[in-house]
Amino acid sequence: MKMICKLKNLLEQHKISQLGLAQQTGLSPGTVGKLARGEFTRIDENTVITLCKFFNLKKLTDLIDIQLDDTDKAI
Repeated sequence: MKMICKLKNLLEQHKISQLGLAQQTGLSPGTVGKLARGEFTRIDENTVITLCKFFNLKKLTDLIDIQLDDTDKAI
């Protein structure tokens, strides 16, 4: 199972840089960069809320997708 963050696409759609997003939201540039590159294993609730508010997202799936692979079993 893998989490896929759609931040890179959101940045492109809104024509904003990673640094610009960090400056406008107060998130660290490192956090924004890791999320945009998909280099994360967890995401903080406050980060999710901040990004959803900034981009006016109504659903978590507008920011994060869960991708299952063949090795994932139902619990």
